Amino acid sequence: MISRISPTGDRLEGVPLVQGWQRLQALCLGVDEVYADLSLRRCGQGVLATGTIRVAVRLRCERCQGELPWQAELAVRTALAASEAAATAVDPAAEPVLAEAGVVDVQDWLEEEVLLSLPLLPRCEQWSGGRCPVSGVTVEPLEFKHEHLSGE
Repeated sequence: MISRISPTGDRLEGVPLVQGWQRLQALCLGVDEVYADLSLRRCGQGVLATGTIRVAVRLRCERCQGELPWQAELAVRTALAASEAAATAVDPAAEPVLAEAGVVDVQDWLEEEVLLSLPLLPRCEQWSGGRCPVSGVTVEPLEFKHEHLSGE
């Protein structure tokens, strides 16, 4: 609950319960690390969460279909509040997260932050065929046949 955040601020630091993150588990070949380091500060009717989430996962490359290691350190600046207006009052530049009845499911919120950071089309380095330098999978280059259309 937002009201449980100390007026002097709190800290959310450690490894989230990623084994329960079913949406992330479904998208990844493996989750190697997720670590959150966030400070929580009450501001008016909401909470400003700032800090980082470190992520290391293994995705399926859309080019070679091999395993692609992917990692990032996500900057978080989120306003947790019961309404859009209250979130904007916390920090107009922060990403709003609505807390229905003043409650935020921390695991869902953190999973959503990670999901939004994943590449839409994960791909290894640019290459046209042969052995992928990342996954080691060998893929033959695509060949296109060009057929000329006649006006007949």
